[in-house]
Amino acid sequence: MVAIINQNKVIYREIQRPRQLLLWLLALLVTVFMWYGFIQQIIFGIPLGSNPAPDAVLVALWLIFGIAFPIIMLIWMKLIIEVRDDGLYIRFMPFHTRYRQFLYKEITHYEPIIYSGFERFGGWGIRVNFKGETAYTMNGNQGLELKLRNKTVVIGTQKPEELKKAMDALNKSQPPTF
Repeated sequence: MVAIINQNKVIYREIQRPRQLLLWLLALLVTVFMWYGFIQQIIFGIPLGSNPAPDAVLVALWLIFGIAFPIIMLIWMKLIIEVRDDGLYIRFMPFHTRYRQFLYKEITHYEPIIYSGFERFGGWGIRVNFKGETAYTMNGNQGLELKLRNKTVVIGTQKPEELKKAMDALNKSQPPTF
């Protein structure tokens, strides 16, 4: 009998959701304004402002910013980090349809870091700075910096030491150079 080894076995998984208070207040403000406009103009028939948008435009904006936007923020927006047998995988939902993979054979160095997402990348999310470095961050100031053959990638994490230990345990074929 031949044993089949699953090359994509998940050893470590971290799921992050947005936690910035300012982001949530902005999302709430936009959502409340869209509901107010929808109820006032569509339900009660009172035009919103001195130069109101057509009803069809207001309904479209309400569907996008009053319903879809908060659902995406509450349910779908998350950063998933996984350490698998062959490398590190990330998925920034809803922006990535598939996992982005960083295979051990492509990683020349990795280490936990403390950094300023705003100073280094201009904020959080999926970012590229002027040096060509890419960041996948949800919140906070901790991450794992990956040095690949031709670029640098920063993965935001709330548990940088655990993530590094998981990678160390599996990265036997090419240990990182520190």
